[in-house]
Amino acid sequence: MKRENLVIHQDNSEKRPTEVLPERYYLDNFLSIVDIVAHRYEDLLTNTEKEWLASFSALATNAKLLTVRLLSRKGNWFRRDKLHYDEISDIDEAIQELVEQNMISVTRTPPVLVAVDLMTKPELIKHFSSIAEHASNALKPSAKKTDLIDEIVVLLEGKEIPPMTSDCLCISHDVLPVFLLLYFGNSRQDLSQFVLSDLGIYRFERVSLLYRDRLFNSRDQVQDWLIFSTLSDDLFKLAENKEVKSSLSMLNALPPKPSWSPLSRKWDRLANQLARDAERVDDLKTAATLFAQSNLPPARERLARIALKQSDLNGACNWIEAMLRSPITEDEKEVAQRLARQIVKKASKTSVLLPPLLSENTAVPPQEFATNMASMDIDQRVERVAALAFEAQGWNVWFCENAVLNAVFGLLLWDIIFAPVKGAFMHPFQRSPRDMYSPEFGLNRHSLIESRFLELQQGHYSLLKVYDEKIGITNDWVQWHLVDRSLVEAICSTFTTTQIIRCVERILFDPKSNRAGHPDLFMVKEKQCQFVEIKGPGDKLQHHQVRWLNFLNQQQIESSVLYVNSSSYRANTAT
Repeated sequence: MKRENLVIHQDNSEKRPTEVLPERYYLDNFLSIVDIVAHRYEDLLTNTEKEWLASFSALATNAKLLTVRLLSRKGNWFRRDKLHYDEISDIDEAIQELVEQNMISVTRTPPVLVAVDLMTKPELIKHFSSIAEHASNALKPSAKKTDLIDEIVVLLEGKEIPPMTSDCLCISHDVLPVFLLLYFGNSRQDLSQFVLSDLGIYRFERVSLLYRDRLFNSRDQVQDWLIFSTLSDDLFKLAENKEVKSSLSMLNALPPKPSWSPLSRKWDRLANQLARDAERVDDLKTAATLFAQSNLPPARERLARIALKQSDLNGACNWIEAMLRSPITEDEKEVAQRLARQIVKKASKTSVLLPPLLSENTAVPPQEFATNMASMDIDQRVERVAALAFEAQGWNVWFCENAVLNAVFGLLLWDIIFAPVKGAFMHPFQRSPRDMYSPEFGLNRHSLIESRFLELQQGHYSLLKVYDEKIGITNDWVQWHLVDRSLVEAICSTFTTTQIIRCVERILFDPKSNRAGHPDLFMVKEKQCQFVEIKGPGDKLQHHQVRWLNFLNQQQIESSVLYVNSSSYRANTAT
C-alpha cells in the first residue's frame, strides 16, 4: 500500500486561494437574509417588522453598516465611546440618521440596571462615588462588581442616575431573532455562518428555496418557536449549574404540547429534561405525566423504570413490549432487550404472565466478531501503528473511523439528501436537511430511496460518478479530507450492492446514532475487504461499536477487533 493512504488530514477538495473578506461583507450577508425573509415570509411579518425593513432599505450605507453592527452585538444597549468601526466613515452621522428613522434612541440617563451593566468596575466606583460618599458608604475597589451593582442600586433608590459621560444607544426593535429564525430555521445559528462561505472554507450544494417548501406557515409558529428556544436556553443554564429544583419551577412555563411536528419535537426534548429532573427529586407522578406525552427516547424507557420502581410489573411490561415492537432508536432497542431480561427474572418470582415478546428477548445477543491480540511498540496513535502492521501484510489500509460507511450513505443518497422537501431547507448554507436526524427523513423520502436502491441494483447508479461531480461540496455525510477516490473505488470493488443497501438501511433507521461506532480501519487485499476496530491498553468496546461489528459480519463483511498491548505505549500520543 502507498504510505499516503494513512494521511487523514489531506484535503481532497478543489484547492482555492483563501479569500480576504471585504470590509463590508457583513452587510452583504445581512441583505441576503433580509431578501429571503422578505420574499419567503412577508405574510408572517408584523407591521413593525415590515416598517423596519422599509426604513432599513432607505438608509444610507453608513447607517446600514452601523445597524448590522449593533444587531450583531450582544444586548440592545451600547455606549457611543465603545463603537469603533474603520469601514464606517462617520458614525455620528449614521447615529443621527437612525434616530431620525426611529430605529434607535439615544440618552445619557439609561435605566440604572442598563447603566451599571455598561460600565466597568473602576467606572462604577468613579461615576457613583459622590452618591456613595454622601450616603457615608464609600464604594470599595476590592468588592466584586456584582456586589458593587447591588449597593449602587440601593443607593439610587428614589434618585435619578447621574448622566453618563457618553451617549447610550438603544435599538428600538430587535428584529434579528425573528429574521435569523426564519432564515436558518433554528435559534442557534447567527451571522458568523456566512464567514465560512465568504472565506472559501466551505462550498455548499445548491438547493431550491421555494415558497411552497418553507418551514413556517403562521406567525403563531414563529412566536411559539421563540418561546420554546428561550425555555430551552434557560433550562440548559440551570442544568449546567445543577439547579434541579430551579429547573422544576419552569414546569408552569411549559405550554401544552403543540400539534405541529417540528415544534412538538422541541416540546418533547424539554419535557424529557424536566421529567428527568422530577425523577431526581422523586416526584415520579410529574415525571410519568411528562414522559407519557413525549414521543422521544428515553421517555418509554424511563416510564418502564418508574413502573419497576413502583413494583408495577404489568405497566413495565407494556412499555418494554412497546419498545421491542417499534424501537425508535438503536439505543432504545438495546435498552428494551436488557429490561426484558431483567423483568423476566423478576416475574419468575411472581404470578405475573409476561407477553411472549419479552420472553423471546431474554437471550444475550451472541458476539459475531473475532477478537485478536497483538503486542507492538507504539510511538504514535495505536490505530496508525496497527495500520502500518496490516500494510506490511499486503493490505491497502485507510484509517478513517466512521468515514467509510457514512460516505457510502452520502454518495448514494446525495440528491435525495438535498431534495426540495417541505421544511427541509431554509437557506443556502445547509450541510443537510433539517430532518436529517429524525425518523421523518426516511419517511418523507421513502419512494425516492427505494427507487435509488433499485437503480443501484440494476447498475444505473455510480458512487464514483457522484464522487467526481460533487468533490469538495459540503455534505454532512462525506468527509472529503478522509475519503479519497481510491477509497470509493475500493468500496465499489469489494462491497456487493446488497451489502451497500443493507448498510445504508441500517443508518437510515437511526441516522444520529448509526453514523458513529464504525470500526477504525478499512482495508482491501486481492478484492477482499475487512474492517478492524483497534483497541489500545485499557480501551473497551462501546455498545454502538459492538452493534456495528455484529451487523457487518451478519452481512458477510468481515469485521474484527484487535487489542494492542505494548509496554512502550503512551496514551494520547500525537500523530
